[in-house]
Amino acid sequence: MDPSHPISSFHQIPPHPRIRGFSLSFVLSLRINIKRKWSDAVDADDDMVSIEGQRSGFRTELTESAVRALNSIFEQWDTQAAPGLWNISGEPCSGSAINSTEFNITDNNAAIVCNCTYDNNATCHITKLYMDKNYFTGPLPAFIGNMSALTVLSINVNSFSGPIPKELGNLTELTLLDIGSNNFSGTLPPELGNLVKLERLYMDSSGLGGEIPSTFAKLTDMQILWASDNLFSGKIPDFIGNWTQLYDLQFQGNSFEGPIPTSFSRLTSLYYLRISDIYDGRSSLDFIKNLKSLTELKLRNALITGIIPSDIGEYQSLQTLDLSFNTLAGELPSSLFNLSSLTSLFLGNNSLSGHLPSQKSDQLQTMKPSPVGDHNIATCYLPAKF
Repeated sequence: MDPSHPISSFHQIPPHPRIRGFSLSFVLSLRINIKRKWSDAVDADDDMVSIEGQRSGFRTELTESAVRALNSIFEQWDTQAAPGLWNISGEPCSGSAINSTEFNITDNNAAIVCNCTYDNNATCHITKLYMDKNYFTGPLPAFIGNMSALTVLSINVNSFSGPIPKELGNLTELTLLDIGSNNFSGTLPPELGNLVKLERLYMDSSGLGGEIPSTFAKLTDMQILWASDNLFSGKIPDFIGNWTQLYDLQFQGNSFEGPIPTSFSRLTSLYYLRISDIYDGRSSLDFIKNLKSLTELKLRNALITGIIPSDIGEYQSLQTLDLSFNTLAGELPSSLFNLSSLTSLFLGNNSLSGHLPSQKSDQLQTMKPSPVGDHNIATCYLPAKF
């Protein structure tokens, strides 16, 4: 799936798995060689490197800072462009880097994409850099911040360590940043708040912690934020309620303090919401009152109190509901069991009361009631093909 896959309409549910271009394999002991034709270069003040393009004889120019950064990155991890795919004859913006090759082959690793339409097809910029699943180690180099035209930076499933360099805040064209599944340490640099075009941020299992910087309030184009299984702490920022284009938010397995901000009621585009393991500060379910497009709501062990709203039957897109390990009380709304799309329901370890219905949606085929105490009900309904 193309990382820029749009939501064509409000009611179309976007694909749930992490949206990235391709799978990757490990490459050892080679190096990219970027050819600089200084005799053909423009004036040094323009900081450009001339390269002879593969596109019908056009001569294009690539910024020197981007070339240096790319060369340094590949030297640091002793890797290379996949032979014959790009960097053909030492020209980085060649082959698969410019011909719209789909990144679904394991041989294309690591990989770049160039946009050579700048200045009437006279200038190339490296706009996408993929280094997924290479298991690179050591710190992420600050000079990546020199690749200022990047719209996509994906480095997930490596073993990068140390802090996130503040220089990533220079990549103000980024729409997708994936730093998940690494061994980083420290906190998110406030400079990342400069990435105001960012739409998708994946930092699950990244090793980061601390509070979400207040500068992130500027990231109002955000559509997907995955931040599960980290050491984030402090309050869940209230400003996230202003990210009205957000459709996938995952905050599981951190050390956030409650309550869940009431401003979340403005996130009417949400399809997926996962929040768990909240410390201090209880929340009611009032904040979901306008989130009628939800397909997945998981608030496990999130200090949710009060009752299940009586209008829960209006959430007709809901497929998975997990409210287990909270302190919910009161009667089970009968409409809950007639939701036509609901396939998975988890309500265990609460203080709910009432009787299980004699009739339920056809989607809820298997029932496993298990009492927890004299007045508690732990119920789990599973899909027909579990």
